[in-house]
Amino acid sequence: MPEVCFVNEESRNKLASGPVKVAVLKGGASSEREVSLISGKAVADSLRKAGYEVMEIDIKSLEITEEMKKADVVFPVLHGGFGEDGRIQKLMEDAGLSFVGCGSRACEHIMDKVVSKRLMDENSILNAPYAVLPAGEKAFPKNLKFPVVVKPPKEGSTFGISLVETTDGWEAALKESFEHDKSEALVEEYIEGTEITVGVVNGKALPVIEIRYPGKMFDYDAKYTHLKGETLYLCPPKSLSDEIQEKARDIAEKFYKAVNARDMVRVDMIVTAKGPIYVLEGNSIPGFTESSLLPKSAKVAGMSFVALCSKLVKTALDRKK
Repeated sequence: MPEVCFVNEESRNKLASGPVKVAVLKGGASSEREVSLISGKAVADSLRKAGYEVMEIDIKSLEITEEMKKADVVFPVLHGGFGEDGRIQKLMEDAGLSFVGCGSRACEHIMDKVVSKRLMDENSILNAPYAVLPAGEKAFPKNLKFPVVVKPPKEGSTFGISLVETTDGWEAALKESFEHDKSEALVEEYIEGTEITVGVVNGKALPVIEIRYPGKMFDYDAKYTHLKGETLYLCPPKSLSDEIQEKARDIAEKFYKAVNARDMVRVDMIVTAKGPIYVLEGNSIPGFTESSLLPKSAKVAGMSFVALCSKLVKTALDRKK
C-alpha cells in the first residue's frame, strides 16, 4: 500500500490559528438532519481543540447568514438536501465565501446518482446496470434482472432504498422510493460481493475499509446502530489482497477526478468474487461522527480527527490566497 502522508499540525494550529474564524454548518432540513447535528458538533469540537474560533450554525433554510459572512472559512456538514446537492455551495460561491468541500457543480453531480452514473460511464468507471423510471412508471425495466435495488436518486443514508428479489416486492419498492423523490426512481441490478468504502482527501485515496453488516444491504440501521456490534468496519481488510485494495484506491481517485471534486469525497464500492470492482456511489459530505468511515480511514493513515478537520480548513484557506 502506498504511503499516505499527512502533516500533523495540531500544536501549530493552537498557536497560529487562534484568530481564524470557522463557521460550521449543521442540521439542515433533510431527512439526515439528526446525523448532521452530530457530525457538526464533532467537527466544531475538533476545530476548537486545534485552536480555531468556531461558530456552530444550525441552519434550517437556504440562506447566507451574518455569521457565515464574518467567518474566514465555512465548514458545511450538511448531509442530504441543500447541503449536498450544491445549492448552499452555490450561494457561498456567489457571496465570495471560502468553504470546505466540493464546489456546487461537483456536489450536484455526486448527489444525483443518475448524473453520477452517467459520469462514471463516460469515464469507464464500472457501475451496476441501471434504469431510470419516471413517476407513474410501474413496468420492470427490460434491460435488468432480479434482484434489484430501488432508490430515490437524490437521497442519502439509504433513505427510501429497497432490495427487491422478486416481482412480489416491486410495486412496494417503487412506492417507497417515490415518497422520497416524486420525479423519478433509480433501479440498479444488485451486485453481490464485499462492500468497501474509500475516502479521498485532496485527491489522495485513504486506506480501504471493508464493511460487514447483517443482511444483504448496508441500510440506515446498519450504518447508525453498529456501535452495538451489528456492523463491523475492517481497515485495512485482511480478506482483500493488496492488489485489490490498490485497485480500489485508484478507482476512488478516478471517481474524484471524474466528478471534479475537491477536498474530500467518500466512494462506496462492491468487490465481486470474480474480481471486478463496482462503484455504488460517492458522497461529497461524508459523515463526521465517531462512527464515521472517512475519519476512521484517515486515522489508520496516521491522521487524527482533529488533524483531518484542521487540514480541510487549511486547504480552504489556501484557496483564498
